[in-house]
Amino acid sequence: MKIGIDKIGFAMPKYFLDIADLAKARNINANKYVKGLLQLEMSIAPITQDIVTLGATAASEFLTEEDKKNIDMIIIGTESGIDESKSASIFIHNLLGLSPFTRAIEVKEACYGGTAAIAIAKNHVVSNPESSVLVVTSDLAKY
Repeated sequence: MKIGIDKIGFAMPKYFLDIADLAKARNINANKYVKGLLQLEMSIAPITQDIVTLGATAASEFLTEEDKKNIDMIIIGTESGIDESKSASIFIHNLLGLSPFTRAIEVKEACYGGTAAIAIAKNHVVSNPESSVLVVTSDLAKY
């Protein structure tokens, strides 16, 4: 059995901050960000964007109506909270119009949340060869 990533999308906020400006405002050496994080700019999400809207936007780039019918699980890997009671995967599930029978879970813990989500998806497909799983990784880091 071959299991892999069939489709991939990407979304990020259109606004950004120059890292040198951030360092100056915080009275920090810019190399902490430029060399430490290897970045020159940092994207900034407006109040109208969060991990849900960014994740749904990325997925909507490639999902067809047929894909939406075939997906029986959605997993989001994130460290960013969205709600005090519901998983972000529930919100993305609804925004994308996935089947009401699609299982939805969220995996927390920084970058490993996304890696764990892929591992869970792989194991689900191994056990259910006809399944399709949508994995979304989405975070908003605030330095």
